[in-house]
Amino acid sequence: MTRYLLLFLTGFAHALLILLYTDLTGDEALFYRRMGLMAAIPLFAFASWLTLFSMRLGALVSLPSLLVLVYWNLRTAEHSMGQAAAFDTAIAITHLVAGLLAMVALVTSLRYVFKTKLPWGAGTPSPGLILKLLLAAIPVTLGTAYLLYT
Repeated sequence: MTRYLLLFLTGFAHALLILLYTDLTGDEALFYRRMGLMAAIPLFAFASWLTLFSMRLGALVSLPSLLVLVYWNLRTAEHSMGQAAAFDTAIAITHLVAGLLAMVALVTSLRYVFKTKLPWGAGTPSPGLILKLLLAAIPVTLGTAYLLYT
């Protein structure tokens, strides 16, 4: 259940940050910004709920997205600090928190991918099937709504 929340919050927070940057700048999204958004959406819309049903498979699916998000975070922090932004401290703290969230999710996913005693079909044991389906509906609905409205 914690892996679900960690992946969902990481992907959702990065998607909100990227969309906020795109909205504030008003220009066409840069390449690394698009790549970050294309990594954040599958992370919270697909990999998060997949961990409820198969922890190891969900962790494996989340690895490429998390690697791209770590790169996006470093690249955006470097780009923001290179410019004379009015809110340097707020931007730095925001990227620090988002980067730490992505790094914790990356380390957790790596740990579950390489855990040999964990079978591939083992899901999260704590919530029941009905609660798992309800929790899975949240990111699927948000991801579908994003894809329909973009």
